[in-house]
Amino acid sequence: MHIPDGVLSPGVCVGTGVIAAIGLQQAFRRLDQALSTRTVPLTGMVAALVFAGQMVNFPIGLPVSGHLIGGALAAILLGPWGGAVALSLVLFIQMLLFSDGGKFAYGANALNMALVGSMGAWCVFQALRARFPTPRGTLIAGMIAAWVSVLAAAACFCVEFWLSYPAGEFPISRVWLLMASFHSLIGVGEALITGGILSIVLLQRPDLVQTPGPDSATRLGPVIGAGCIVALLIAAFASPFASNLPDGLEAVAQQTGFDTRIAQTTPLVLDDYSLALPGTNPEDPLWSKVATALAGLLGTGTVLVLGWLLSRSLTSRLPSAEDLHAG
Repeated sequence: MHIPDGVLSPGVCVGTGVIAAIGLQQAFRRLDQALSTRTVPLTGMVAALVFAGQMVNFPIGLPVSGHLIGGALAAILLGPWGGAVALSLVLFIQMLLFSDGGKFAYGANALNMALVGSMGAWCVFQALRARFPTPRGTLIAGMIAAWVSVLAAAACFCVEFWLSYPAGEFPISRVWLLMASFHSLIGVGEALITGGILSIVLLQRPDLVQTPGPDSATRLGPVIGAGCIVALLIAAFASPFASNLPDGLEAVAQQTGFDTRIAQTTPLVLDDYSLALPGTNPEDPLWSKVATALAGLLGTGTVLVLGWLLSRSLTSRLPSAEDLHAG
């Protein structure tokens, strides 16, 4: 659902960029104020998992594919503010390194997926979990929240697209119908992936499921290590076998004609999730898979490093045991 440059009008890009900047500034401030001994160390690991998961497009039974957004999963594990920070980091690396999502559309992508995706999912999750406060209820709440988050992000794009063009230039009603149809199916995949990961967490470390109140998580080192290894394995061995079908937004663009508005821009680093090295043949099927795996490892590793730097910058301000005892 990454919006490329040229699809939205400059005014909408500026407007969504301002809203996203305000929202993310608030998210970073709230995360900094919380100085959570659980949320801060987990942020980089969750971001890496989401990045790797987003590289694996899955078919939905139509000539369309989908991929994990991860807003619900990040919000459940990190809270709404931590989830928004993690997703914004993922989207930034995707835009910067791989030109996935436009530079000028970054604000819209961050608003739709990082802010609305995470915070909307959090609200749904908490409302349902309060009604069904059992492990099974928590699992079902997380899956429903994941499905809703995909539809919410798709609805945000539809509003932004509607605001970008005068009436009659594109079949807006058809854009809405296709976006809702495709992403309701993609949301099922999102719900299943989120439910699978959440079920493991509930079995092994139920204390990691974010709840209001003081932190209760301990011994995070093994969890973070295992999560980082899983993210790297997904990037290396699952991403090369991702579906080549267009994702939901790409399919809608092709079927309604606004793919002609996609701007041809100069990549900042790479133009795709693939590394082109001297002496290699990009047409070689084996090398194409290796190149995708290398790109996945590069992106996942970059997210992990930036997440670690973020963790260090915030945890350096955490009160020490002596400070807490003295207080």
